[in-house]
Amino acid sequence: MKEQETPAESTPSSVTAEHGIDYQESKGDDNELAHSPLDVKENIKQKFLVEMPDDFYQFWSFCQSICQQNTLESFKASLGLQLVGPFELLDKTQKESKPKDKSDNLLTQWRFYYDPPEFQTVMVGDLSKGYHIGYFRDAPNEMPAFVGSNTESEGCVLTPMSDNLFSAVSQMLSVTVKKVDPFKKSQLMSLKKQLEDWANKNGILIEPQNQILKKRKKLMVAKTFYECGIVVPVDKRTNVGYRQIPETSANIKKICKKIVESQNLAEQNKNSDALQELVTYVQYANDESDYGMGLELGLDLLAFGGEVFHPTILHLLGVAYELLERKEFFVMLKTHLNNRRRLATAETGN
Repeated sequence: MKEQETPAESTPSSVTAEHGIDYQESKGDDNELAHSPLDVKENIKQKFLVEMPDDFYQFWSFCQSICQQNTLESFKASLGLQLVGPFELLDKTQKESKPKDKSDNLLTQWRFYYDPPEFQTVMVGDLSKGYHIGYFRDAPNEMPAFVGSNTESEGCVLTPMSDNLFSAVSQMLSVTVKKVDPFKKSQLMSLKKQLEDWANKNGILIEPQNQILKKRKKLMVAKTFYECGIVVPVDKRTNVGYRQIPETSANIKKICKKIVESQNLAEQNKNSDALQELVTYVQYANDESDYGMGLELGLDLLAFGGEVFHPTILHLLGVAYELLERKEFFVMLKTHLNNRRRLATAETGN
């Protein structure tokens, strides 16, 4: 393959500029944000670039009802969970008369190594393993498709848990009660009843995990390395919108492994030929409006991990998010890749 036909080797700025996307390297000390809206929901949307679903605010109200003093740790003693991210902003906002305009970069504060832009952490568990729970959205202007979890130390797989936070926590309580002593079990059963009574009173459905898994499987056009799938618009008559990558997932992983394990630049370039060929196929797919292929390959590379793939990820997902009108995800992606690190051994998300 000729060098000029390998767009992924262009710099991120030139690639994204070509597709009308303004690529700006974020500065480490740039904590100034736009003026914070007084409306809580608008403030969260401004900082996280997405709107929170109703169950997020209802779950917060429930947590306040059982733990008024330190609401963020409502499930710390019972499940080892702490509310983070948008919950932290919500907590601060309610304690301050006016929201502050300065803040840490909230887009990356609790973004774990493998997290795609589609996933937003709202609770963390055992940080030695990097266990976290969050909302997964297929598009930034849509409500979450599901609540899922990932354990960073175990890899990239994102596991759908439920439609809402009440169901997710109810599931965790059901699992935990089987592992504890009778006294603790009684406490957890009481908490589970409180949770489910609140949910029922507010019209929130508590469903088993297999229900969300079935729903997700019907919607997704490709599994990806994350295994929770992607959803893109596909014309039912023409099937335009997605086409399969002309390579198996197993072989793509082998290609990536060879690139990551290359001993020098010459070897890396040689091992990259197969990947560059797939990038070229994505270009053909984009020309024919099959935008899902580039989204799939870009997310596969992000899920595999490795800084060597960052320019290619920025190219593939930059174009995919632009064409699919999911630009907010690209902002999240750039911010993440500028400060990508593993949090599994960290004590905080900062």
